[in-house]
Amino acid sequence: MSTAAAPRYFCDAAEHFIGTDASEADPVYAGSRGAPGRVDGPRRKARFHGPRALAAGGASLLFVADTGNGAVRSVDTRAGVVNTAITLADICALVHVQEFTPSGLACDGEWLVIADTRNHVVWRYDLRSHRLALLAGCPGAQGDCDGVGQHARFWLPIAVALADDGRGFVVSEARGRRHVSRSGDVRTLGR
Repeated sequence: MSTAAAPRYFCDAAEHFIGTDASEADPVYAGSRGAPGRVDGPRRKARFHGPRALAAGGASLLFVADTGNGAVRSVDTRAGVVNTAITLADICALVHVQEFTPSGLACDGEWLVIADTRNHVVWRYDLRSHRLALLAGCPGAQGDCDGVGQHARFWLPIAVALADDGRGFVVSEARGRRHVSRSGDVRTLGR
């Protein structure tokens, strides 16, 4: 007796939707092909604008870096519902910035980690307490400097992934790749 494999999901930034390999006829899972916007609700009525990255936040939860909308969105794949999780207003409650450009996401089951390209920082969102905090970098201050927390500098971080050792995250940026520990200690890889 064989069981069907879990569907895989992907972003289509140019066409503004979240897709899946579950249906060969229509890959659109959430959003609408070619129809940008920011609408929460049932998955096919929801709208995205340039979604760039996904991260699984549990058995039935996907987080979406909805870059064009300056938001992190969540998709409950069991209920088929899209909601907005983090916006510029949430970031501004911590520090005043002009924009929020989430472009990379990683989730370790406890935290969602967000690469914010134009602010040159990495945020962490605690999935249990729903608290957002700065993990590393200094908003608006770009650079190439290892260090801890706000003493580190990034240059356009665009992606983030779980580290192979399970002890932090790897951030890809315009100038290379950096390891970020859970305590915010940033070290350049390959130096």
